Amino acid sequence: MARAKSKKTVKKAKKPAPKQAAKKPAAKPPAAKKAATKKLAAKPPAAKQAAAKQPTAKTPAAKQGAAKAPAAKQPAAKTRASSAAKSTATPAGSRASSAAKSTPMTAKSSARATGAKSAPKSRAAKGVIPPPSFHVPAGPARQRLRDALAWVEDFVVECTRLAGEDGPLPWPHADMPELVGLERWGTQLAKSDREAGVCALVLAAQHGFPRVLAAGGSELAGMGYRGDEGIDGASVEVQLDRCARWVDDPTEANRQAVQDGIDPTRQLHTWDRDLLPPDAKAFRWYAEIGQLASVAIVKGDGDPASTSYYYWPAEVSAGRGLVVAARGLRTAGSDIEAILRDIYAALTA
Repeated sequence: MARAKSKKTVKKAKKPAPKQAAKKPAAKPPAAKKAATKKLAAKPPAAKQAAAKQPTAKTPAAKQGAAKAPAAKQPAAKTRASSAAKSTATPAGSRASSAAKSTPMTAKSSARATGAKSAPKSRAAKGVIPPPSFHVPAGPARQRLRDALAWVEDFVVECTRLAGEDGPLPWPHADMPELVGLERWGTQLAKSDREAGVCALVLAAQHGFPRVLAAGGSELAGMGYRGDEGIDGASVEVQLDRCARWVDDPTEANRQAVQDGIDPTRQLHTWDRDLLPPDAKAFRWYAEIGQLASVAIVKGDGDPASTSYYYWPAEVSAGRGLVVAARGLRTAGSDIEAILRDIYAALTA
């Protein structure tokens, strides 16, 4: 009886089986799909490895997994696509900044190049002028100049004393007692020792020249003060350089270089009535300082009463050149005593 009952139970269980079997495919596909998705999501790397190792031995199941693997990785591809779209939509400024970050040396070098190009403009705007480049006397003649001034306790007092002594008429443009004495002192020194007298003029001119450049600024550009600006002769800067070299080495070659730098065609001078500068434009006096130093080297005797250094004796050009060196620094409100003490310091340095 027990066996019979079990058989009936089995038969009863088998009867509804077809219906349950028909219902199972409809009820369990989601679960099966879920399991398949989990399987695919969990094993894409392994499927990829198998595909890489055995590309021709793929089973249908492996093929199905390989086909579904890209579907499982679709979000990642989408992310890459969106990031690519973002990079495509990046503004030009951002791309430029990222490019600058990726190439820092290029950016720095371009900045340096830009700075190098704009530097001259900024310096010109600030009025900064490159210092003059000329030889400064340092030989025996300079030492003899120091010796000639070694006993002078106050150069201003000495110039004033010399102005009160009997002597030749002063140059009309030595219009102060201190300048009269300066002219007489320089003329006498150059007469007794031409090299030391020219050295005094060159040192005084080299002392004042950078100050004149700063005072004149752009007004002096192209007027024969610097470098190769000379038209019929060398520039003032070059003339002072050649004269300084002659002072240290008074050879015929250096004398000829000084001679070649002289402008022999000037019909008017800075101190002529039509050109005489006011104290506000005192720097214009230095247009003649190189010429005066040069003729003090190459000229001989002459007439001090002439209006031009082309005809003055050499020592007169040296003495009056010192007056020009001081007049070029005598701006409105300046102190002539301070100017002369500064020149004295330059001569005895």
